[in-house]
Amino acid sequence: MRMRRRQFLALAGFSALAGIPAAHAGSLTHIAAIAPAGGTIVDPTLLVAGNAESAAGRWSTVLAPALAQGLGAPAPLDTHLTSGLDGVTGANQFDTQTVPDGATALLVPGAALVASLTGDPRAHYDFGRWVPLMLSLVSPIVVGRADLHRTLRDLVRDRPIRVAVSSDHGLELATVMAMAMFGFRPIPVTGIATPQEALDALRDGKVDVVQISDPMPPQALDALLAPLEPSGAVPLFTLGDTVRATVHGRPVQSFAERFTQERGRAPTGLLYEAWKVVASAASLDIGLMLPMLTPPAQVAGWRHAVGVAGTQGAFDTLKADAGRALVTGPDCGRYLHDMTGEISAVLMLRRWLAIHTPEWRLG
Repeated sequence: MRMRRRQFLALAGFSALAGIPAAHAGSLTHIAAIAPAGGTIVDPTLLVAGNAESAAGRWSTVLAPALAQGLGAPAPLDTHLTSGLDGVTGANQFDTQTVPDGATALLVPGAALVASLTGDPRAHYDFGRWVPLMLSLVSPIVVGRADLHRTLRDLVRDRPIRVAVSSDHGLELATVMAMAMFGFRPIPVTGIATPQEALDALRDGKVDVVQISDPMPPQALDALLAPLEPSGAVPLFTLGDTVRATVHGRPVQSFAERFTQERGRAPTGLLYEAWKVVASAASLDIGLMLPMLTPPAQVAGWRHAVGVAGTQGAFDTLKADAGRALVTGPDCGRYLHDMTGEISAVLMLRRWLAIHTPEWRLG
């Protein structure tokens, strides 16, 4: 099989590194020593954390040609699809097999970040170390039949509520946690893989609450929710306010705003801090990432390509009035920090899951 040029360069570089005497090996501290000179990016490639039907797969068809000009590539970037919808397989491959020479960038959905935060045994990557180039952010909306106003009577009675989820630790975990903070006993109903399946289950009374994570323009959201109105299902809140969701022309309150309205105080506590991390990760539509230790010149080259694509309107069809906010360059850092969270919040999340997951599996 023909070896690609950048694979040859990487292997040659590592071979040279292996031949350095032990006394001098410690002085080679940067991968830039074996990466292409300057900002040159040889054979730029997109590793897609998902299959062709996934969010990452759909984005790759836009990004592959859009980034080519800024990177000086003669044709759309090569794309390598992986399996599944949640991106875990691709994220594992990126973190364990990608040479940090700046040639390969990862397209990853928020579901892969949530899996890592929850301690999913399939996840073997640390996304907090990645270098973000571009983030597409959304504000998932929670819809259902639930009285969020708690009375004194509610304090002494059990209030179970069924939440549609793709898996126990999927994107909808933020909604499950939110229902618990509102005083309910959430019961995740698993195996509901698509938004339409979730909405059908809500309409038919099989679940009480669903989370709509797919970004869409206001008109499409109105049309999607219209069949649910006879069943009494209404928008309850959004997971964030990065993008303001509107239904019938009225903005939907964020979780923090709705909680404050119903309780007369802002949400606080370690569980809320854990929820914020999960909600931030679940609000990532897609991220474009480079590996840790990628040389600064190559990072700059990719950022330049993202900027060129943006100025030429390559992303207009994705962001124009479609429920997305695009963040690029160094501005991505604070959002990735929110998705990574403090160790105390992540430990609280895993402790909370360890207590409640066995209950959910017992029904």
